[in-house]
Order: sequence, then C-alpha cells, then structure tokens
Amino acid sequence: MRKQNMIRKGMSVLCVCALAAGLCSCGTEEKSEEEKILRVVTDGTLYTDVEFAARFLEGVDGEIEVRIQRLPDDKEKREIEIQKLRTKIMAGKGPDVYLLESVRENAAEAVMPLLENPYQTMQSGALASLDEFMEKDSYWEDNTYHEAILKAGQYDGRQYIIPMSVLYYVLPRPDDMEKMKGDTLQEWMQQAVSSDDFRLKQAFYGLTLQTARWIQPAADYEKAEVKFDKERWKELARDCIQFDIDVQDEVINSDIDSRFVFKDSMEVLYYNEQSPLGLQVVPDIEGRKMASIMSYGAVGMSSDLKQEAYDFLMLFLNDRTQKYQKEHSEDSMKLPAFYGYLDKSFTPVQENAFEVWMNYPSEEVLQEMQQSFRELDGAYFLTGAERELFEGLDQIAGNCSRPGYDWSAEIDKLVDSVWNTYKMMVSE
Repeated sequence: MRKQNMIRKGMSVLCVCALAAGLCSCGTEEKSEEEKILRVVTDGTLYTDVEFAARFLEGVDGEIEVRIQRLPDDKEKREIEIQKLRTKIMAGKGPDVYLLESVRENAAEAVMPLLENPYQTMQSGALASLDEFMEKDSYWEDNTYHEAILKAGQYDGRQYIIPMSVLYYVLPRPDDMEKMKGDTLQEWMQQAVSSDDFRLKQAFYGLTLQTARWIQPAADYEKAEVKFDKERWKELARDCIQFDIDVQDEVINSDIDSRFVFKDSMEVLYYNEQSPLGLQVVPDIEGRKMASIMSYGAVGMSSDLKQEAYDFLMLFLNDRTQKYQKEHSEDSMKLPAFYGYLDKSFTPVQENAFEVWMNYPSEEVLQEMQQSFRELDGAYFLTGAERELFEGLDQIAGNCSRPGYDWSAEIDKLVDSVWNTYKMMVSE
C-alpha cells in the first residue's frame, strides 16, 4: 500500500512536468473506489504501536490504507497542530480513529491534549457510539477487561471511549511491615502518624504528590454535579502538610528504602523477584480505589469507516494479530502482533495481558499484581482540574516553611478555585 503511494506521487510529478512542457495535462489522481483510507490521530508515545497496527491491517487487507497523524512533541508546534485539528473536528472533518494518551497530573510539564476534557467530548457528539460494534464482537463475551474501567468511557448508557491503559498507586509491603487497616486514605494517614514503623512514615512523607487522586471521580457530568468534597479534602491536605513538617528532618536524614514508598502501578514492574512484596491499593478519602486513564481510543462521529475504525482499535485488545501470526508462521514477511495492551508504560486494562506486559514474572509476583488490579473500583479521565490541584498544593507545600506563610489559608483558596473549575466543566 505504501509502495503504491510512492508510485502515485511519482506519476503526479510526471504529470506536472508534462504540463509545464506543454506536452499534456492531467488532474489529481483520486483514490480508487475499492480502496479505503483510514485516518488515525495519535500521540508520539503511542506512534510506534499505532504504526505497527497500521502495518498489520494493510498487510491483511489490501483495500485499506492507514494514514497516521502524529501530534508533535514540540510545545508550540503541538498547540498549532491541535488548534487546526480541533477546528476540523468541529466542522465534521475529524479523524476516523483517536488513539491518545493522558498526561499525568504531576508530570514535570503540562502538555496540551487534543481532547481537553474527554467527558465533555463524549457529550459533544464528536465521537461515535461503539455499542453497535461491541454487541456483535465476540471479544466482549469472554474477556478479562476490567468492567469498572470500561464504564469510564460511557455517557448516557452508551460507550464512546475505550480506555487502553491506566495508572493507580499501591503501597508495597513486606511481611514484617505493618498492614494498613483502614478503608479510607484519612484512616491510613492516622495509622501512619501513630505508628512506630518508620517505613510507614517514609511512605507517607510527600503524599501531597498524589493530591489530585484523593477524591475521584470529582464530578458527575451526566447529572452536572460536583462531587469534590471541599471540607474532607482540606482536612486531609492540612494533615499531610503538618505530617511532612513533623517528620521532615527524620526522613531526610535517614536512609530511605525506596521499595517501601507509594509506587504507581507501572513501577511494580521493577520489583526484586527475590523478595516479592504485598501490594495494598491506595484508597481515596471515600474509600474508593481508583485508576486514572492514561491512554484511550475512540472513533470519530464523522467517519465513514466506523466499523474499520473500531476494528483497528480492537487490534490492541483482542488476539487477532496473534492468531494470524500462528496461522502464517511460515510466511517470510512477518506482520506485527499485539498481546492485549497498547502502552508498555502503564498498566493494561485486561488481566490476560499482565504476564507479557510484566515480562513473564514469577507466579507470586504476577498474582499479586493481578489481585491489586481486581480491587479497582473504577477509573477516571484526567482534566485541567487535577493539574490545578497538584500544582496548587505542591506550591503550598514548598512554601509552608517560610516564616509568616499561612499555608492553611492558601489551602482554602486552592480548594475554592478547584471546586469552581469542576463546576464550570460540568455546566458547559
């Protein structure tokens, strides 16, 4: 298919040259009716996998050409490209397939996302409902996809987005380390404060880095309600900062064992196989164990190839590529295969992908990770409000030791501002 494109480009150049010489005239060659162009937009970190999927699809279906638009990594170029693309989407000329990543709320630098708020995008009509395709797809009859994660991509009872990877935090714990007994994050904090186990203190030191995860989901877009509990969040924020102040000297002047601090689920990949650790999923202030969605896929409402677009998304979840590889093991030209996940950097959304994703760990380590995954109560999309929470409390925590700095009053201001941000988003 890509070779055919090169031939077409060569023919176009010849036509232009001939026209300039007055020998002949020719128009722009159009795509033949038998061939279909599937347009995919994706982020840079996902590009390689998306390109592999394009190679597979073009290799098994000669009537499809996949054209991939990679969003630039450069900040200025990215913003310009995204603004152009958003204009096209609003005009009903968006891509067939969206395969996008989310930026962590505590990332060093915020990056402009194509879909600024996936919740609002699902409401806008820019994305196609996938229910029609999912109902006739046997994959959904027998799979290990986490149902609670899938629900995050639904609006008004219909599926618009399929999460592809998630991230959640766990507390790694050896057998001789005190087990967290409470159901909520505040109860965990109270236990750490009163505990004699120094490893718990070093684990909870710097908990403010997870501030945006303390209550999720923080808004209900279908009911246009803000669920962000200002008073409970402020209480935990004050407890965390006071805790950091109280134990700072002790923690900084000690040898921190990096194994026993809060880790995101991706970091579990680097555990020492010789001494597997138990994993306790970190709850929020209401006791929910939630994961943030780090990559996801969707089909554009304006697409004329919705079935093909859906099939392209599912290459990352189903075993179609693996079956093809087995059936064509003698072929000289091998096509790429996927093993149930899209993004190596974050946790898969289905259990049967964990073994390959974790690079075939011991059975004990694999089961511990899968068990933590099963405990998740749901998932949520990251928005600008989460970034505002993290940056705000991070700044407050950094200034709290300054003489005369009223960090408690600053927390009040931050919470009011973030609540208003959530209110604005659910009202738009």
